[in-house]
Amino acid sequence: MTEASMRHLAAAIVERAITDWHKAMSQLEGNPDYVYAWAAKDEIERFFESEWFGLLCEISPDFTKIHLQEVRA
Repeated sequence: MTEASMRHLAAAIVERAITDWHKAMSQLEGNPDYVYAWAAKDEIERFFESEWFGLLCEISPDFTKIHLQEVRA
């Protein structure tokens, strides 16, 4: 696997996490008691704070969460 391929894979993983976070947030707006959406949101936010996320990209976890919340507003 080339370095470019690894960067594309890392970007795709992070992009999917962001997409899934938006989906969970949308589900919670429609149903704040939706347990699966809460679990997904919490899991994704733990991913943003994980060492794995740090290896995939050079974006601050705090910046990521703040930016996502601003986009939703």
